[in-house]
Amino acid sequence: MASNQFHLSERVIAQIAEVAASSVPGTIEMDAKLAGLAGRSFPQIDVRLDRVSGTAAVEAEIATTYPAPIAAITDAVRSTIISHIRTLTGLDVSSVNIEVANVTANAGEPVSWDDVANHQSFIIPTPLKVKPLDVESPTTKEPEPLHDIVARSLVDDLTDTHVPEPVSVKSIAAPTPYPVRTKGFEAQPTRVFRPQTPEPARLLGVQTRKQRVYSPSVPQPAPLKPIRVKRTAAPTTVSAPQPQPLREITIKPAVKYYDRT
Repeated sequence: MASNQFHLSERVIAQIAEVAASSVPGTIEMDAKLAGLAGRSFPQIDVRLDRVSGTAAVEAEIATTYPAPIAAITDAVRSTIISHIRTLTGLDVSSVNIEVANVTANAGEPVSWDDVANHQSFIIPTPLKVKPLDVESPTTKEPEPLHDIVARSLVDDLTDTHVPEPVSVKSIAAPTPYPVRTKGFEAQPTRVFRPQTPEPARLLGVQTRKQRVYSPSVPQPAPLKPIRVKRTAAPTTVSAPQPQPLREITIKPAVKYYDRT
C-alpha cells in the first residue's frame, strides 16, 4: 500500500540554502582544508525546522569579495534562499539571518550593483519524466509428481564389534627392605670459642677557653647637606585651532528592487 507522507531533514534544507547562497554574485565558496588550520568553510548554513507550523528559520554565514556592494549581496542571498526553499520544498521561511564572516580581495573583475541586481533569485525546477515499470507476472512450471523415498534404518548399517582378550598382568617381586640403624652413634660436643678483647684506653682531659666579646664602634652620623632645586619656567599656553564646520553628506539609494517574497 502506497504512503502519502514524506520527511525532510534540516540537512536537506541546509544544502538547498547553501547552493542558493553560492549562486549570488560576490559570494565565495571557501574550503576549510584550503583555509589553513584555523580556517572555516563558507557558506555555513544552520536550519531550525518547525514541523508543526511548516516553517524554517535559516542562519547563514557567508564570505564575500572586496570591493563589492555587501548590502546588496546580503539582500540577494536572503531573497534567493527564501525562493529556493519555498519552490523546492513547499515550506515557508520565517526568518533568514545573514552574517558576513569573511571578506577576500577579488583577484579578477570587481562585482558591481548591476551584477547583483541582474541575478535571478527564483528557480524553475526541471520536471522529471518517470516511466512506469512494466510489471509481469512470473511464470511457474507445472508441479511434478512426487517420488517415493526409501529410507534405511541405521541398524542395518551396524557391524559386529570384535573385543580382544584382556592382557594378563604379572606381579613384580620387591626386595626385602634394609634395616635402619638407630643405636650406637656418639654425638660430638659443640666447641665454643671466646673472643679476645683489648684493654680499654684512658680518656684524655678536655680544656676549654673563655671567648672574648668585642663591642663594635659606630661612627657619628654626618650632618645633612641642604639640596637646592631649580624651578623651571612657567608653562606656556598652546592655542588649538578652531574646529571646521561639518559638511553635509547625501547618500543616494540604488534604484534596484529584489524579490523579498
